[in-house]
Amino acid sequence: MHNPSLREEPRHHKARVVPLEENSTLLDWLESTGRLIPRDVVEEAFSEEDEEISELMGGDDSSYDLDDDAGDMDIE
Repeated sequence: MHNPSLREEPRHHKARVVPLEENSTLLDWLESTGRLIPRDVVEEAFSEEDEEISELMGGDDSSYDLDDDAGDMDIE
């Protein structure tokens, strides 16, 4: 198997430093090595039948009050 990204170094030697290119970003590196693949454009289909989430929830539920349950607890 040939993988030019891998190389073997003797254990007792210091590893070589990868040279840093000026103004190089991860995206630039991905593009230059052919590893950045453009996505296929997918258009989202929105039909008239789709409802807004607020319509599905059934309206305003402001009749509930957090203090309604406070009198139900018997603390001794």
